[in-house]
This record gives sequence, C-alpha cells and structure tokens, in this order.
Amino acid sequence: MTSTEQEITFRTLDGLNLAGTLVTPAEPPSHAVVLVHGGGVTREEGGFFTRLAAGLGDSGLASLRFDLRGHGESEGRQEELTLSAILNDIRVALRYVSDATGAADLSLLGTSFTGGITAYYAAKCSDEISRLVLLNPRLNYKERTIDSRPFWQNDYLTDEAAAQLRAQGYLFHSATLKHGRAIYNEVFWLRPHEVLGEVAAPTLLVHGTKDTFVPVEASRAAVPQFRAPCQLVEIEGAQHGFAVHDDPQYLNPQSQEWQAFVIQTVAEWLTQEKH
Repeated sequence: MTSTEQEITFRTLDGLNLAGTLVTPAEPPSHAVVLVHGGGVTREEGGFFTRLAAGLGDSGLASLRFDLRGHGESEGRQEELTLSAILNDIRVALRYVSDATGAADLSLLGTSFTGGITAYYAAKCSDEISRLVLLNPRLNYKERTIDSRPFWQNDYLTDEAAAQLRAQGYLFHSATLKHGRAIYNEVFWLRPHEVLGEVAAPTLLVHGTKDTFVPVEASRAAVPQFRAPCQLVEIEGAQHGFAVHDDPQYLNPQSQEWQAFVIQTVAEWLTQEKH
C-alpha cells in the first residue's frame, strides 16, 4: 500500500505556526493517529517516527507528526514550552488530521517526555480519543523535573540555580532541552500519573526493560491504574527509544530490529477490532 507524505503547517490557539508531516494511505482512512515526539528532538524522533508513520500507512492508518513548539521547524521558544501548551497543540493537531483525512477514529501516541501529557489529554477529553499508545512514557513530571534534580531541594530552587534562571530565563534539563519558569511551576499541579483511571480509550504501553531514562517499573505500576483495557509490551534488553546503549542514530542492527517490532506491534494493535 502506497502512502502520501505531505509537509504541512498548522496554527496553534495562541498564534504560532507548527511544522508537521501528514501521511495519508492510498485508500481513504477511517482511523488517524497524532504522533507526539519527546523533548529536545523533532517530529522524526531520529528516524523512528518516520518509519513508524510509514508502517502505520502500510496498515491503512493516516498520521500526523509535528514539531513541538520551540523544536525543529516549529515557531516558539523552547524555554516557553509548557505542558498546557502541548495539550492545546494536541487539540489543534487532532482537529487538523480529522479535517484533512476525514477519519472518524482519532488516536494519540506519545513517547518519553510527552507520554504523560498525551495520557492526560486522553483522560480529560476521552470522547475524542479512540485509542492511546504510550512508548516508554514519562508519567510523573514532578519526579522528572523537580525531585530528581540536584538544583531543587525540598521543592525549592537553589540560590545558584535561581540566579541562573533569572539571568537567562531557562535552565537546561538536558543538552538539547531548555525549561523555563512556567513549566517548573506547572509540574507541581499537572499530574498525569494520578488521572490514568479517567482514560476511557484502550491503551497500549511499550517499554524497554533496560531503560535508564524512564525505568520500565513506572509503566508496570501504571497498568493497574487504568480502568480501560490496558496492555504492556516489554522489549527485553532495550534502552530508552528501543535501542542499544549509546545508539542515538539507531544504526545498530539490534536497535533497528527492536524498533521494527515496536512499529509492527503498534500498527497491529491500532488496527485490531475492539472487544
């Protein structure tokens, strides 16, 4: 089955232009998926989302992947990114792919940093989402952003980090991801791991057992929190991103094999009949 890939832009509620790629299968699709990439990368996810979108297209599924604001080719400053902004951008992306493809069923797929916020969207807008896919998802944002960081102590920013935040307007979460003041305040209150029981859509979690960025134990603990049908597929030996250690470009044959399996698993799960 041949899919058509089209570079598009869509406008956020607050006026930014986000860059995206719309993949449409040869036959008019009944089901479309919005793919939400992780923090500090782009909508291609190092090539993994590119291949994932192609695999979904081969299964008759349309998809839209887009650069988060402040990432890739999208407008906006990375340090102004917030979880609430991502929620609003998901809303617009879902509307865009629905209008562009005519698909009646809309699903969400989030990975890593955006796993929690896509789950939160599915929980709060359950009537919009047919299915939810979470790939090595970060579900507890306060633990990620505050509790595990040495420059936060007892919920307070250290004096040195506070001075740095005042001076430059952001702190580095990683080498490719800046966080500003807004998201640091937000994570105290926006807690996706506490609302998983509100998700009405059938949910698939896929997680590598050797993930050192988001341990698989977080997904194992999440499964019983869902009231909707929830399945966890573990990729034995895989690091974050379904790769071997230190393979950011996914060149290792083992990384490619794991990712191909994940793509097949996700495509088959999204296209199976609902029970």
